[in-house]
Amino acid sequence: MRINSKRLLSILVITLLALAVGGVMFVVAQDATLASNVEILQNDTDDIGDNATAATEVTLTQDEAIVIAEAARDTTAILVELESEHGVNVYSIELADNSEVEVNANTGEIIEIELPSIDND
Repeated sequence: MRINSKRLLSILVITLLALAVGGVMFVVAQDATLASNVEILQNDTDDIGDNATAATEVTLTQDEAIVIAEAARDTTAILVELESEHGVNVYSIELADNSEVEVNANTGEIIEIELPSIDND
């Protein structure tokens, strides 16, 4: 039986995607109790509009956003807020190292990482 290179590449890509999705789901399952240790504030908004809209129009759970933020900074989350910034729903996650990570609540993309300020006093 002979497999052409395009078919082999397709099989490889599908396999890698399946492994990646499975890995993310495993991490999320392992951190299912994570939210119990994190202070959660919801429906803060910087825009004029209905605060209730922000909570209902997200596809990413707060636990998934916490996993993304903690992986980006290798530390633990202490505060999570769901906000609307310029019409985009964002999880703002404060971390134990005093940094803050903003995660798009629909795509999981990291929008911004604010590092802790350094005092030179």
